Amino acid sequence: MCGVLGISCSNCHRGKQQVFPKLMTCGSDISHRGEQAWGIVTSDGENMFCHRQEGRFGEGITEQKAEQLSRKMQGHIGLAHTLYSTIGKSGQKKQPRSIQPAVAEFKGKPFALDYNGNVYNLSGLRKKAVAAGWKFKSKFSDTEVIVASIATSKQTDIIEVLKEVLPQLKGAFALVILYGNKIIGARDSCGIRPLCVGYNDNGFILSSESCAFYPVGAKFIREVRPGEIIVIGEKGIEKYVKWTDKTCCRFCIFELIYFARPDSRLCGGRTAYYYRNKAGLIMAKESPVDADLIISVPGGGDLFADAYASELGIPLRQGLFKNRLGIRTFMASRGTDRGALQRIKLHPLEEVIWGKKICLVEDSLVRLKVLPETALMCYEAGAREVHVRVFSAPICYPCYYGVDMATKTELAAANLSREQIREQAGVDSLAYLSFEGMIVATGLSRDKLCLACFNGDYPVEPPTE
Repeated sequence: MCGVLGISCSNCHRGKQQVFPKLMTCGSDISHRGEQAWGIVTSDGENMFCHRQEGRFGEGITEQKAEQLSRKMQGHIGLAHTLYSTIGKSGQKKQPRSIQPAVAEFKGKPFALDYNGNVYNLSGLRKKAVAAGWKFKSKFSDTEVIVASIATSKQTDIIEVLKEVLPQLKGAFALVILYGNKIIGARDSCGIRPLCVGYNDNGFILSSESCAFYPVGAKFIREVRPGEIIVIGEKGIEKYVKWTDKTCCRFCIFELIYFARPDSRLCGGRTAYYYRNKAGLIMAKESPVDADLIISVPGGGDLFADAYASELGIPLRQGLFKNRLGIRTFMASRGTDRGALQRIKLHPLEEVIWGKKICLVEDSLVRLKVLPETALMCYEAGAREVHVRVFSAPICYPCYYGVDMATKTELAAANLSREQIREQAGVDSLAYLSFEGMIVATGLSRDKLCLACFNGDYPVEPPTE
């Protein structure tokens, strides 16, 4: 569930300013979408300048380093990317080519590509690229297959290449491509992964989320439509074309539950805040709790807890303090001890918790690796009872579209009853938001949502490879 960003700056082209500072500013606002690595590519229309590194977006960039990069990263057009990997572990040895934007050549001219999502059944495209002379550096990277397919195409126009390649990609994707003086955005035919367009007086922006527009005074225009290619040039939006007529809207509901920032406008122009507030109100009716305090598990649970507590008339308190340097545990690499990570990330406040019946609010429950540790921390801090409310339905099916929960064996609700989950979590009560309540909270009809991880109804056929 990476973050993609592209900026075309018309004033920069006239020599008034460079695009690099804007990419750094806007990129930090999508850093929550990927904390493993980040990268930036800028261009003056002919030459490309790249910077990539591991860690959170902007991590380790001192004032002196920023000045050095500003001198290096010339140009009026550029891409930024934040990495959330769904294969293997982070690290150069494990994923030598995973840090984006990816750069290659098409017809002797460089192009850069940002990618968010997951595509599969790629053996045919991979073999075709190898036959055309491409030497793969990774055995597993779907990003490299997309790049190789573009670079080795016999088409001469980049848009015609995309119209040839995109229909062969099974899964979900949002792409932003820099080629020449243009930024090109493309979205999968079901609109599973988000991508939107913004504008200010200095130019146009493509981003996974509209929250990236605000710091540079850009306004949300609209989403890139499912199955659409949009081309942004020096003078603005040059054209938008459909790469397929077989389109639908099946937006990933997990964006609303967890990934997206609350102020981002997503499917239908509603913010993620809308869902989280509505879900809190619905949960108060479905599963009230006998507790002294409502306590959010910081980050994902905050807005749910606010609405839930307000509706029930129970005080909301900060009983868990979040270490500002702690990462989102769901985004931790595979093999990470998430329970130990939770102890580093969260510290209970005894003055708040001691002797109280508390209700912990979680956005979702996936692997049951974190909740038992959180509950234990609260008991150790003197909680008399610990209750839990989860503001999504039970996750019972793998995701093949870019969320790192690709096997059924790792999903708690797919293998345990609710009572078994409650017992293993070590809490006094556990309740989920109902499946229907979850849909109502979106304000969208069921047929507009991808709910596959909850009901197994996959909008795109699952992988066979």
